[in-house]
Amino acid sequence: MKELGTLLDFSGKTVLITGGARGAGVAIVRQFARTGANVAFTYRGGAEEAQVLVSELRAEGAKAECFAFDQSDISAAPALLDAVEAAFGPVDYLVNNAGIYPAKPLMDVTESDWDGMLDCNTKGVFFLSREAATRMKNGGAIVNISSINAVNPAGQLAHYGISKAAVEMMTRCMAQTFGPMGVRVNCVAPGLIWKEGQEKFIPGWRESYCERAPLGRLVQAEDVGNTCAFLCSPLASAVTGQVLTVDCGVLLAPCFDNR
Repeated sequence: MKELGTLLDFSGKTVLITGGARGAGVAIVRQFARTGANVAFTYRGGAEEAQVLVSELRAEGAKAECFAFDQSDISAAPALLDAVEAAFGPVDYLVNNAGIYPAKPLMDVTESDWDGMLDCNTKGVFFLSREAATRMKNGGAIVNISSINAVNPAGQLAHYGISKAAVEMMTRCMAQTFGPMGVRVNCVAPGLIWKEGQEKFIPGWRESYCERAPLGRLVQAEDVGNTCAFLCSPLASAVTGQVLTVDCGVLLAPCFDNR
């Protein structure tokens, strides 16, 4: 039996994290780097940011590489995995973090808006995951990043919520199919993640969220990274097809105040 302290030691393992150069992706990348994993991450824009992150990780003793990747282009998935394999060997873990988040009222969503959202957030995740699973050795794991908007509708984020609801069903379907291949598939559904200057973009949301969440705070990006590492680790060896909500409990908020 392994010592508990070794169960989050990913030395010699390779993790691929999409959208790792910005936002919560950076925290996910950093958390896996701390486990000793070979860390490969993708970026769509912000090549300079990605290279800076690689340099920082290497300075801390981690093995890291970044790769340009447009998740909407499903034909690029095999080439991405080939490049990661050339750098580190076969991918053991995949975290599908990349996605887009444009807000728009439901009645104003165009066909182009719809196609762009689903191409990136849903179709791209499907085809990259399927390609990765066929290359993983026994014991691999895939973690998809969803959102509480998959189950909690928001007027400005209808097509986003729909794309994430599809990812949650995709997670279950893939867990069923990939399980016999030795690959587990789970999903993390974060709530509102804190970031600097947030109140300038969504005035009042932070205060409202903290008031409604039983834990009284926003989600930290590190919370998401920790959950991803757990789901890839032997600690979650019997967990597959699950959606783990990381929202400080905000979805538990009552519909009315009965005090």
